[in-house]
Amino acid sequence: MRKLWKVLIGLLALALLLVIALVVIVNVLITPERVKQAVLPVAEEALQRRVEIGLIEISLFSGIALHDLKVFEKEGEELFVGADLVRLQYQLLPLLAMQVVIDEVRLERPEIRVVRLADGRFNFSDLLEPPAPRQPQSPSAPKSPSEPASVPPEPPSAESASLSLLVSQVRLEDGRLLFLDYAVNDRAPYRYEITRLRAAADGITLTGTVPVRVRCQLNGSELAIDGRVNLAKPGGTFNLLLNDLDVLAFQPYYAAELPGKLTGLKLTLEMDVDGGTDRMAAKGRLTGSNLGLLLDALPEAPIEKGEVRFDYDLQVDLEAGRLDLRRFNADYNGLVIEAAGRLSDLFAEPVADVTVTIPDLELRQAISGLPRGLIKDIAELDPAGSISGNAVLAGPLADPVRLLQSARIVLDNVQATTGGLRPSLSGQLDLTGDQLASKGLTLRMGDNSADIVLMARRLFTPPLQIRADISSQRFLLDPLLQASAGTAAAGSAAATGQLPESSGAAGDELGPFDLPVQANGSLRIAETVWKGLKVNDFLANYALKDNVLIIERLEGKVAGGSFASRANVDLGKKGLVYQADFSLQAIQADPLLAALQPAAVGTLFGALDLDLAVKGRGTDWKKANRNLTGAGGLNLADGRLVSPELVSGFAAFLQVPDLKEINFKTFKGAFEIVDGKLKIDSILLGSRFRLFPKGTIGLDGSLNLALDSRLSPETAAKIDRKGQVVRFLQDSDGWSQVPLLVSGSVTAPRFGLDPKGVSAQAGKAIGQELERQVDKLLRKQPPAENGDQPATEQVPKEKLIEDALRGLFGR
Repeated sequence: MRKLWKVLIGLLALALLLVIALVVIVNVLITPERVKQAVLPVAEEALQRRVEIGLIEISLFSGIALHDLKVFEKEGEELFVGADLVRLQYQLLPLLAMQVVIDEVRLERPEIRVVRLADGRFNFSDLLEPPAPRQPQSPSAPKSPSEPASVPPEPPSAESASLSLLVSQVRLEDGRLLFLDYAVNDRAPYRYEITRLRAAADGITLTGTVPVRVRCQLNGSELAIDGRVNLAKPGGTFNLLLNDLDVLAFQPYYAAELPGKLTGLKLTLEMDVDGGTDRMAAKGRLTGSNLGLLLDALPEAPIEKGEVRFDYDLQVDLEAGRLDLRRFNADYNGLVIEAAGRLSDLFAEPVADVTVTIPDLELRQAISGLPRGLIKDIAELDPAGSISGNAVLAGPLADPVRLLQSARIVLDNVQATTGGLRPSLSGQLDLTGDQLASKGLTLRMGDNSADIVLMARRLFTPPLQIRADISSQRFLLDPLLQASAGTAAAGSAAATGQLPESSGAAGDELGPFDLPVQANGSLRIAETVWKGLKVNDFLANYALKDNVLIIERLEGKVAGGSFASRANVDLGKKGLVYQADFSLQAIQADPLLAALQPAAVGTLFGALDLDLAVKGRGTDWKKANRNLTGAGGLNLADGRLVSPELVSGFAAFLQVPDLKEINFKTFKGAFEIVDGKLKIDSILLGSRFRLFPKGTIGLDGSLNLALDSRLSPETAAKIDRKGQVVRFLQDSDGWSQVPLLVSGSVTAPRFGLDPKGVSAQAGKAIGQELERQVDKLLRKQPPAENGDQPATEQVPKEKLIEDALRGLFGR
C-alpha cells in the first residue's frame, strides 16, 4: 500500500511538473507578439487585405483569444470580415516539443460583408483567381532615387516557426452576412441578410472528407446545411433544407422574366447534393405555397393561393454539358406532369431528349385547381372523366415548335354538360412527327354512340390538313336540336307562323374567316331522327379548302322518299356567301311540314318532288332575306289540302260550307326567290277544283296570289242551283271560272275577287249575255204588218252589263 501511495504521489508530482512546464512554455512560446507575427502575415498574404487584431489573451486551457479581428476591403476602409472574438485552441503535447499546433478555430459574432459591384464582380472575386507568380528582381536593375533598396526576405526565425496552423476544427457562432448588390441598382443597392449564422467543421483533413454543419436565417427564413466536404478533390455531399423563403424579396432578379407580376410565393426546399466541380447530382423537393401571380395576358384570371411542388432527381455533367433528368414531377394544385430524359450540349446549342408524362388526370380535380377567371366558361360545363398521356420531346431547344416528336393522349369517359346534354368522349390520339391519328375514338351521348376516325397532317406547317370520318348505327339528332337555344327560338317562331328575326344587332355578320385548315371527311348514320322524322342511310361528304366549305354529297331516306343536296359556303367573305341545290323525291308532305313548320302539321298531304337551287349572302336574317335568290320546281301527287285557314277562307268566300279539304291529283309549279319573296306559277288539279295560284309568297309568310279557280260542274251547280250565274262562268270544259285574289298571310289569309280576273271574266260574260238576249229578242219579235223588218226594242247596253254583273257577282 505504501508503494502504491508513493506511485500516486509521484504521478501527481509529475503531472504538476508537466502543468508548470506547460505554463512556462506557453508563456515563453505563445506571446501576443508571436501570435501576431504568425497570424497576420499569413492572413494578409492569403487575403491580400489589411488585417488588424486587437487584444490577444492567452491561457493554458482556454487557448488564444483574438479580440476585434478586422479584415478590410482590398481598397478602402470598409470592413470585409470582422469578428468580436476569435478563439484558437492549441494542442498541449506539442508544447513539450516547443511547438504550438493550432487545431481549432472558433469565430464568435463574425460580420461578413459581401458586395456585388456594378460590373458584376464581387468584392472577393480576386480571392478566386490563381495567384500571380512572383517576378524576381534582377540585382543589376536600376532603381529610382525614391525607391528604397530591396531587402532580401529573412528566413523564418525560430520564434515564428514555433507556431503551426494545423486546424482540424472550425466553429462559427452567431454570425451575420450582409449582401449588397449594386449590379441591379448602382445607386441604391439591394440588401439581403443572413443572420444567426452558425457553422462547424470537424476533423478537417486534406486527404479525407470533412463533416460540415451550417445553420442560419436567410431574410428571416431558416436554412440548414449538413454534409461532408472533400478538400483534396473539391466537392462533397450535402443535405439542404430551406423553409418558407419569401420570394418577393428577390423580385429584382426575376421580375423581367415573368409574364406578369408575382404577388406572393414562399418556397421550401429539401435537397440532397452529391458532386464536385465537374459532376453533381441533386434530388429532393421544392414546394411553393401561397402562390399569387397576375398575368399580363389574363388580368381577369389571377392566380391566388396556389400550391406548387417539384420532386426531382437530377445529375449534371459540367464537363460534357449534360443534364440527366432521372425524375422530375411537377404538381400544381393537383395537376401533375412527370418528365424524364436528358438535356445535352448545355453550353453550346442545348438539345433535348425528354419524355413528358401526364398520369391519370381527373378533370374535376384539375378544374378546381385552376384560377376561376381562367376557366369560368369551362367550369360551367362541369367537365369530368380522366386524361392520361405522354409525349417525347427531342431536338434543339432553339426550335421549340419541332421539339414534339410523338405523343399519346388517352381519353377515358371525358364528358361535359352543354345545352342540356352530356356527351362523353373515349379513345386514344397518337401523334407521330406532324401527324395525328385516332384509335378507338368513340362519342357517346345517352343511348347514342358514334365512332370517329381522325387523321391530321402538317400540324406545325399551315395549312393544317384534317380528315374526320364519323359513323354510327343509330344517333338521334333531336336531343341535340332540342337542347339548342337557337332551335328553341326557331321552334317558338314557327309555332306562331313567323319566321325568326335576327337576334343580333344589324351588322352582326359572321366572317370573314381565314382558316389555315384543309379538311374533308364523311358523316354516316344508319338511323337517326331529325325533328321527329326518321332518317335512314344518312350520308354527308364534306371538304374545306381555301376557306370554302363544300358539302359534296348529302343524302338520305326520309318520309317514304329520299333527299339529296350539295352546297358551297365561302367563309372568307363577310356574312358568308353560299349556294346550294336541293332535291326531294317522293317525300310525304305532312311529316316534312311537321318537321319544318310544326304549326302546319296536318294541312297538306301527298308525295312531294322538289328541285331547288338557291344563292345568298348574310347570316343576319334581314340581310339574308334581301340577298337570297333561287329557282326551282315542285310536284305534289295524290294529295289533299286541309289547311283550316286556307280551306275555310276559300269555302266561306264561295259559300261551300261542306268544304273541309281540297283533294287533288297533282299540284305542280315553278317558282323563283327574288327580293325576299317566292314568285310562284302553279297548277292544282282535283276532282272538284282546278286552281292556278300565281303571285308571291313572302319569306315572312305574306301572301299576294292571283288564284284562278275552276269549279267542277257538280260543285258549281250546288252554288248556283238555278243556273243563272254558272252559265256565264263556264269554260270550254264546262268548269266554272272564279278569279280570286288571296292576300294577308299564311296564317290569316283574306280572299276576294281579283279585279283583273273579274274584268276579263265580266267582258266575256257580258258578250255572252248580250248575244243571248239579242237572239232571244229577235226570236220573240212579231213580223211587221207592212212587210218591213220588225222594229227591235232598243235595250240600253249599260243596263245589260249591269244585269249581267248583278247576276254574276250580286252576292
